[in-house]
Amino acid sequence: MAKTTKAERKALDAMADAADAAKQAKKVAKTLPKKPAAEVRELAAEAAGAADASKKQVRKKPKKVADRAKRAVTRLQKATAKAIAKAEAKATRRAEAQAAAAEAERVEAEAAQRKAEAKELRKLAAKAQRAAEKADREAADAQADVVAEIGADEPSAPAAAGGAGGTRRGGSSGRTAPPSLASLTVPQLRARARDEGRTGYSRMTKAQLVDLLS
Repeated sequence: MAKTTKAERKALDAMADAADAAKQAKKVAKTLPKKPAAEVRELAAEAAGAADASKKQVRKKPKKVADRAKRAVTRLQKATAKAIAKAEAKATRRAEAQAAAAEAERVEAEAAQRKAEAKELRKLAAKAQRAAEKADREAADAQADVVAEIGADEPSAPAAAGGAGGTRRGGSSGRTAPPSLASLTVPQLRARARDEGRTGYSRMTKAQLVDLLS
């Protein structure tokens, strides 16, 4: 058996490397997108072909066989690394886009929540304002009632001297409120003034209301 030369051993080692590179590249191609995967498979087939040199070729032209296998491995490794980097970059961009979309949804949801809370606060503020205005009106009405009651309790001025029934000398009688009005309460007098279409009665005293309705 002829002894294997150093050049032949180098050729055989290069062929073995090419075969291993082709095998690994085929596995990687399964994880790559369609276009780069096709390119990697094509170069893997080229490396596999370089690894399949005949014994005669190795014996006659070992250097040529070794160089061919090394070039095939180099091209295959470069293409595989490039395809992997491109796929990883694409995956990173996709992940970043998904993260950005998720963040946008979160911000939008928070904005919608704040908007709803602000709307609810405005409603509550408006309700509180209406309640305060109502309380102010009721307080004013209550104060007016107190003033009217106090005015009703004050003694009336004495009648001018004259005959029985408070007639003035000269035969003309003084103006007196009809008993039916004088006997009514302030709220009843106001209700009557409202029914008659009077105005400005809400803050009048009882005496003023009686005078208005007389």
